[in-house]
Parts: sequence; structure tokens; C-alpha cells
Amino acid sequence: MRTDNRLPFIGAALAATTFVGVAAGCGAESTDGPTHSSYSVAQYTGGLGTTPEAESSTASQQPGASAGSTADSSAASSTARSGSGQTAAGSSSTAANTASTNKSGDPAATGSGTTGSTGKTVTTPTGSPTRVYVFDGAGRTIVNAPLIPTYLDSKGVLEPPGGTAGWYAERGWALPGHRGAAILVGHVTNAGVPDTFYNLVKVTPGNKIIVAYSSGQQVSFTATGSRGMSKEAVPKDRSIWASGSPSPVLRLITCDPATPTVNGHLKGNWVVWANLS
Repeated sequence: MRTDNRLPFIGAALAATTFVGVAAGCGAESTDGPTHSSYSVAQYTGGLGTTPEAESSTASQQPGASAGSTADSSAASSTARSGSGQTAAGSSSTAANTASTNKSGDPAATGSGTTGSTGKTVTTPTGSPTRVYVFDGAGRTIVNAPLIPTYLDSKGVLEPPGGTAGWYAERGWALPGHRGAAILVGHVTNAGVPDTFYNLVKVTPGNKIIVAYSSGQQVSFTATGSRGMSKEAVPKDRSIWASGSPSPVLRLITCDPATPTVNGHLKGNWVVWANLS
């Protein structure tokens, strides 16, 4: 019998007065072969606030390949495109075209900059995000995952294929390093084995997160928070879905593997908050 460890998480703001829930699935603990996770969407009304944290921005050099990667680099060739996307199970889905009040997520935007905590102005990265690296306090790589654009399908489902992490690429949502909240999602497990965000629960405040771009640029973030949350609490936490933030912020979301499984679903999520450093 198949035990499915998918868990919805909810929250994403598509308008100043509406929360839209993006449900994140974790991979399945299955003896029947791989299954896919789903990221469902539900709407909630409520005000959209901005993160209270102080943000800053910096670009850094691309880190070298290191041991401890939890992602298969060959998965980088998998692509979810607006209009169609491949799920972890290999099926296709149609993406919905939704919009938000945050206009900073246009990948073609160039020439803008952000003032960091050091007072230096850093040029907003160009191109598309290609990989995310997360380091522990000792500088060891605990996440090394290819990034692909991930869209909502016609049923409101957002799901990066196994072996990848997805950046929420619907129109109007920020890219990492652009003004606003950039949202990255990934799986803890897939078909019973660790997946890209398996070690996300090890992140502690002060840990470094680097997002690489196709342009060769890199953007460095510093984790400011990392904790488990219930799926009911995530959509109500405005510090996560801070699309109106005047500065770039990053959020990484997955399932919390330490929470109980209820009806085949993990009961909690794990969220990492980060500011550009």
C-alpha cells in the first residue's frame, strides 16, 4: 500500500487584500515507485503587510561545486513552463496566468539596484535563477539544488519535479534579489528517498544562502529565521508572503519531516526566512 507524505502549505499574496494559498507537497514514502507532490491554491482574504525585518543586498561569486549536494544536477534540464509543466510523476499540467501587485518579478528587468546594509548599491541580477545553495554554520553545503520556474496549472497546482527546487514564477512575483518576496519550494522526500530540501530543517539564523543566475551573477542571503509551522498558520503569516516588501527577501518552504503523518500527509511545514546580506 502506498503511503503519501504530501502536505499542503498555504500562502501567497496575489493582491493587496487577498492571500492565495500555494500548497506544498513533500515526496511520497512509497513502495510502488515515484509519486508526485502537489502545490494547491486556495484564496484567503486579509491585508497584505510587509516584512518587518531589515533587508540588504549583495552579489557574490559563484561557489564551487561541493560535496553534500542533495540534488541530482541532471535534473536541471527539467523545466516547468507557463502553459505546461512536468510533475514528478511525469504527467503534464497547464499553468494558470495569475498576477499580483508586486511588479518586481519581471526576469527582463535590468539596470535597477538595491542599497544593502553596508550602504553599497548592488545591481539587480539579470537572467534567470539556476541553482540555490544553502550552507550550515560551518560553511558546509546542506542544499545544492537546480532551480526551475514553477507555475500554477489550470487546477491551481504548483509542483516542481522531484530533484529540483521551484521558484514561484507567476507574473508579478519577485525573482531572488529583486524587490519583493521570492518564494522557493522543494520536497523533503520523493519516493521514499531524500529530495532537494531534505536538510532545510538544519538551517539556523546566520546561515548563508546563495542563488546563482544564468547571467553568472550570484545573490547572497542570510537566514534570519527557520522554524516549523502548521499548515493553518502559514497563510496567515504576512512575514512570509511579503510581496509588497520594498527590499528583496527570500523564503524557502518545504514540509516538516518531524511532524506526524495524518491520512498519509505530513502535518506541518518548515519555513526559512532570509534577507539579502
